[in-house]
Amino acid sequence: MDINIASVKNYEGKTLTIDCEISLPGRKGDDFRLVSPVRVCGELRNFGGTLELSAKAEAGLEFVCDRCAETYSKLHKFDISESFKEYEGADSGENPDINYFSGDELVLDDYVYSGLVLSLPGKHLCSEDCKGLCPVCGANLNRETCSCSRTSTDPRFDILDSLDLE
Repeated sequence: MDINIASVKNYEGKTLTIDCEISLPGRKGDDFRLVSPVRVCGELRNFGGTLELSAKAEAGLEFVCDRCAETYSKLHKFDISESFKEYEGADSGENPDINYFSGDELVLDDYVYSGLVLSLPGKHLCSEDCKGLCPVCGANLNRETCSCSRTSTDPRFDILDSLDLE
């Protein structure tokens, strides 16, 4: 999504309101699927020549549960905070916390995608009390019970049962 920033980039203290939907393509290696465009609401403000983007975003995502392997959907909300400065030649690019732009358009897609990915939890669970899969038969323990024995021990440690530790 291209945002025209001509009205703020040369005017200190000026603010541009952003309210848009961005359709992001899926990328190789993603562990989620976007089921709706990303809604971005916020503002772009000029602070002494640096444009500060502060926005809230939300997207409908589909995941595979890490415990039970079932697909589930949820609305994921996240914040986006980025700084931009106009590219001015060779000395630009020294600060890794600042993103550089040229012209009157700012393309938000990569920054929205980065904000989305960085805000995702490390583990995707369909619910906090997901019971997962039976390690013996593979049954989804959220939907059914199984009669598998889960008290298997490694036979190499059976000799330890005969030790008298008192």
